[in-house]
Amino acid sequence: MTPEMERLRERLQTGWQPKPDEIDMRIRQRRIRDWQFAPSFSPPEAAIIGRPESREGVIRTDVILWIDAGLRWALCEDGMWWWLSE
Repeated sequence: MTPEMERLRERLQTGWQPKPDEIDMRIRQRRIRDWQFAPSFSPPEAAIIGRPESREGVIRTDVILWIDAGLRWALCEDGMWWWLSE
């Protein structure tokens, strides 16, 4: 995990609710729709699978580091993911 992601995770753990323009530009941000939880390759961790915003098919995140209680976003090892509503 990069130092920027570690700082972001620490900030999220305080209850801070992020907005896309408040995330460090060195952290990749992506959007996902029709998502669901998926087991990780190393239990008890989990990942997310869903449809990407810009193309067809299915995409899988890396392991979830922190997730919003309202399920609006998740910080994963591969960046910040935002849920898209239909």
